Amino acid sequence: MNIRSVFLSALLLSAFTGIKAAVPEIPRDTSFTTHSTAMKVRKHHPEAVLARPELPEGVRAYENEVYTTIKKTKYGDRDLHADVFRPDDDKVYPALIMIHGGGWNSGDKSLQVPMAQQIAARGYVTIPVEYRLIPEAVYPAGLHDIKTAVRWARANAAKYGIDPDRIAVSGCSAGAQLATLVGVTNGSKRHEGKGEWGKTSSDVQAVVNMDGIATFVSESNIADARERFEKKGVLPVNSQWLGGLYEDSPENWREASALLWITPKSAPVCFISSGLPRYSDGRDSLVAIYDSLGIYIERHRIPVDVHPFWFFHPWVDTTVDRATTFLDRMFKPSVTTTPRRYDITDFGVRNDSTIVQTAALQGVIDRAEADGGGEVIIPRGTYLTGALFFKPGTKLRLEEGAVIKGSDDISDYPLIPSRMEGRSIYYHAALINAYHVDDFEISGPGTINGNGYKFWVEFWDHVEKARQSDRPWTNLEVRRPRLVFLWGCDNARLSGVRLVNSAFWTSHFYRCNDLLIENCEVQAPKEPVRAPSSDAIDLDGCHRVVVRGCYLNCDDDGVCMKGGKGVYADRSYENDSVTDVLVEGCVFGPNLHGVLTLGSECIHADRILLRNCRVDNDCSVLRLKMRPDTYQVYENVRVENVKGRFGTLIEILPWKQFFTLEGSNEKPVGIIRNISVSGISGSCESLGAIAANADDKVENFTISDVNVKAKTDIFRCNYNNVKLINVKVNGRSPEIVTVDDDMKDRLNFDARDLDKANEK
Repeated sequence: MNIRSVFLSALLLSAFTGIKAAVPEIPRDTSFTTHSTAMKVRKHHPEAVLARPELPEGVRAYENEVYTTIKKTKYGDRDLHADVFRPDDDKVYPALIMIHGGGWNSGDKSLQVPMAQQIAARGYVTIPVEYRLIPEAVYPAGLHDIKTAVRWARANAAKYGIDPDRIAVSGCSAGAQLATLVGVTNGSKRHEGKGEWGKTSSDVQAVVNMDGIATFVSESNIADARERFEKKGVLPVNSQWLGGLYEDSPENWREASALLWITPKSAPVCFISSGLPRYSDGRDSLVAIYDSLGIYIERHRIPVDVHPFWFFHPWVDTTVDRATTFLDRMFKPSVTTTPRRYDITDFGVRNDSTIVQTAALQGVIDRAEADGGGEVIIPRGTYLTGALFFKPGTKLRLEEGAVIKGSDDISDYPLIPSRMEGRSIYYHAALINAYHVDDFEISGPGTINGNGYKFWVEFWDHVEKARQSDRPWTNLEVRRPRLVFLWGCDNARLSGVRLVNSAFWTSHFYRCNDLLIENCEVQAPKEPVRAPSSDAIDLDGCHRVVVRGCYLNCDDDGVCMKGGKGVYADRSYENDSVTDVLVEGCVFGPNLHGVLTLGSECIHADRILLRNCRVDNDCSVLRLKMRPDTYQVYENVRVENVKGRFGTLIEILPWKQFFTLEGSNEKPVGIIRNISVSGISGSCESLGAIAANADDKVENFTISDVNVKAKTDIFRCNYNNVKLINVKVNGRSPEIVTVDDDMKDRLNFDARDLDKANEK
């Protein structure tokens, strides 16, 4: 090559390099990631466990597929990408376009991958998509990108095994706002844009909105944006997205508000919301309009103050369940049919908290059963009632702002065959009852309010009179209804509902198998009057139970294993073990007497696991009540990764309440074996006590990886075979001392509680 050739080559290379350099790099804001979010969330919710991408067996992936190329942008020809996950077979499935959040400013499609993989495993083609964000292009660019992605999926249906008539869109936060706008504006040329695949429809058949707003033009939203700008001198992200404050860009603010564009063509919507109201702008109004047009809609609440709940276990599991159940209703009627809805106000029930309407409400339930089953809907309002009995095929749903309020007259709760304190007896019905109703469901976000104040006052008055007369008393002397009682209901589910102010136990499940209790809030007060024995969740002879994502704060036990008591309890057909219980991702509040409790009516508990939970109370994390009048076996119990403030880590002590050997010569003993407590941090009074009845046996008990600050480093333990591994109290190993029988009684939480003059 001669000198001239070298010179020309260098000149051409220089020119080419100059051209490339003239095209600016696409700007990106990388501030919103799962890692940064986890760092913030876990400060207040250590129970949150980040969901990681993991391709399930039987799922195929296509990564970074180009779904469109936008020509001649200032960043050159711009490729937008999508990932595709689908079952690894040759069948055709519905598709779900998935839109990430990040305030229209940050984030990327990878944020949707963990959910996309899970949903794909349930029989969907899931497609997390890239779209243009604020640093690159403002509204309506992102909307037009998503519409293009829908058209691309439909145009390439054969390639990816998609049913073109069954395409849905989902989104999280800012992505949820976009998803709802896409679904509401089916057929709207104004919102379509001029992207590729223009001759293909961008209509979708369903929308899943995860904590996203439905309107920008509420007075509060407009005012908030203005205040933020005036305070900081920088436009908030919604204003940046829409081209300025409302007064600067009213057309965009209105055009981007899904609430303003609803037509009969709009797609059904499933809202899955956090407990933070700021992300629900326009939702109530959208629901009202949908109802008036007869368009199907669902609302679910994850009752936690975590906006990006879909990133974390246990909430992501519920989110996936709710989303796929909704999509199944829309797209797979042979798998899950849409239940017939029975709005109680359509059958003469009035929104009136002063009139007991038991007969009218029961009539709606009976009508639903007679028609072959359905969902009894409680709309916004307060409805006063006595005991209600749900029948086979029926379910209960309480909408936002709906309250079932219990009568405070015990005559409204009939005496029927029931189960109380480990005995099968006649007792008063609960407010909500279901006997042998498989697949029964109670769902929120509404409230069941036990209205227990009158019963609490009567109870404590009775106790005080008994004490003044120096006579023993029992919990059953003052007749009080429970809030929820399910007997023999397999595959039952409580989800997203608030259970408050129960007169007695809040939720009681007897011989229920495959039970799920998720994202529920359970509350009963200590002031101004304590709610005695208002246990949050009592599992009485139940098997295969999951309790996850709940907030439990009642004036007694949190999650309690029951199943029978008494000298002959282990030989009675009425009693049963409690096995295979998982409690995860829950928060246990300040009113409790025990977080995880085995007893006082429990003959056998096996394979019980509590993990990834947060505590904020003065009671014990693990409490075993050892009855000297009952044969008990507590085995294979694990407590893992618990953080927060608590009274003691472990309390295993004799429980002598209502003790009787029933005139026999029996000498019952308890067996405690294969117990593991690990991964505990926070602050406490002490590690607690392991000091059961004299003849009780403790085998294979390990406490490990504990690091707490405590008022005392004394650990009271009467068993040499309890192993402590890497256990630190105030930075050093605890001092181990034994206790005698008199001290055992004084160490009991309830005895200490009474010493404070806080009556139980």
